[in-house]
Amino acid sequence: MNEAFVCDIHQEAGHLQPRAAPPRGQSDALVTRALHVVPPAPVFVDDVQPLTRVGRERPAASVARIHPDLARAWQMVIRGEAAEALLSAQRIEGQVGPLTDAVAVRCEISAVRAAALLLQDDAGAALAAALSALRLGTTTPTAHVALTVCRCAYLRLGDAESFYAVERRAPDGQPGRLRAITAMLDLALDAAVEFAQMHFNAARLLADDALDVARRFGAGPATIDALPACVMAQVLYEEGRVDESEALVAARLPGIRQGGAIEGAVRAYGLLARIAANRRQPGQALLLLAEADALGIKRNWPRLRAASLAQQVEIHVAADRFDEATLCAQRLAVLAGQCGAASSSARFEIARYHVLAEARLALARTHSPTCAPAFPQAPIQISAAVDLAALRQLHCDTVLRRDRYGAVTIALLLIEALLVAGLRDDALEALVTLLKQAASAGLQQTLVDCSERVAKLIDGMVRGSIVPASDVRELLPYAGALMSRRRRSAAHAQPACDTVRDTVRDIARSVAAMGLSERERVIIGLMGRGLTNKQIAIRLCIAPETVKSHAKHLYSKLSVRNRIEAVTLASRLGLVRLSGCGHAGD
Repeated sequence: MNEAFVCDIHQEAGHLQPRAAPPRGQSDALVTRALHVVPPAPVFVDDVQPLTRVGRERPAASVARIHPDLARAWQMVIRGEAAEALLSAQRIEGQVGPLTDAVAVRCEISAVRAAALLLQDDAGAALAAALSALRLGTTTPTAHVALTVCRCAYLRLGDAESFYAVERRAPDGQPGRLRAITAMLDLALDAAVEFAQMHFNAARLLADDALDVARRFGAGPATIDALPACVMAQVLYEEGRVDESEALVAARLPGIRQGGAIEGAVRAYGLLARIAANRRQPGQALLLLAEADALGIKRNWPRLRAASLAQQVEIHVAADRFDEATLCAQRLAVLAGQCGAASSSARFEIARYHVLAEARLALARTHSPTCAPAFPQAPIQISAAVDLAALRQLHCDTVLRRDRYGAVTIALLLIEALLVAGLRDDALEALVTLLKQAASAGLQQTLVDCSERVAKLIDGMVRGSIVPASDVRELLPYAGALMSRRRRSAAHAQPACDTVRDTVRDIARSVAAMGLSERERVIIGLMGRGLTNKQIAIRLCIAPETVKSHAKHLYSKLSVRNRIEAVTLASRLGLVRLSGCGHAGD
């Protein structure tokens, strides 16, 4: 980031003046809109009190000297350096001291903290910090940042009413970069909401406006426009414009790797992997998802890891690789069990991916009853029966969160599960309901990509061999067009030149290299040779407690619970070769 940007931030947010606090009722109204959020910590949410000078008076220039530090903290936020920004905010807060005009500065510190916490995918804590930053009202120079964080946090928490209630701040004619970024993100959030509700035309217009703001005002690094670009790409994908969709996202992927936010990462990797899988390139799809998993480890984004593992299950199942699918499902189950420390929004998403992965694997087993789990001795088992109640509840919860697009994937799995359970009439009824919603919204590609079981059900309706109880004549042209496009896609799909079996080992090696440190790779290798912790400590000339510490971090990164699971996973991924002797205890 160049010095001009520092100057922009300094000019935009560096001349804060103390203002009167908002009425208590207004502050309480803001706080009550938070979902599952405890009151903000007193360190930055204390009631506004008249500040008195303590000891010797400090010159007014003291606050001015803090402004460059605040500008650098904003730089860190823009670059995606969340942890560094939080440390900087803490350091600046310690420098403020008893200054008479420190209230406004503390509010800006809270705005920095809110944006950084949002980058860490902690929507609850980000919302608390943003509400703290708004205690002087919505006219402070960085209030627009706090307002945008509130909107994003409410969206992540599934509180649509509070999302729409937050005030929007339109940028001035020539806004600074920080204001331009928040204006662009506001438009991108609106686009994401419209897309989730399957209002594709509105989503396209809003995403295009957001990209235009980014272009006109040069709003920071290229990664900052990843969210609107990904929403636009998703719209293009659903319209069948797959090449355009891929090009739009692929151009942002290098920036997302370097410093993007999680929303763009989840959408970008998921969409690109989906495109590769549909082109019969499962190896390329797995490479992208493995990279996403490693990025999730590096940034501590369990939600990105869960999305990656769930999609890996889907691809392995499609390739009849049930052992690998089971392994990914087991890792996802461990991750779901560890998500208690994650924010409430992340917990919901991780649980959603877990239910979807288990359903896909169970459906695959019903299709191939002879397949068995790769590791029957593993403590986590995936049920062979599809949990219809869990799918129904997940579909209901997703609809209540106004995510109609996300509910489509769940509905397709539910229809397939109903067919497997022998409830064909229920499956037909659910399919007709889904087709009506999809036709009115213009949804195409997701239904074209549906499973073979669901496709046969749709094709039977089109051909007249399957007749639902309700009148579906008006849906037949739309359903017929979907099946025609599906047949064309299958005919034009290139052969699978990179089969999963030929590429998964190289992919696993590259992922391990990204996710594990050199010492951790050495330790897992020695574990695979049957060495105990004491023997490893002697070999590496380190203390046994140090080996235990490395092992603990290694288990967390691999989403396993003990040495046996770690060595088994590493063996499956080609990271170690088992010595043939039993594994020693920890």
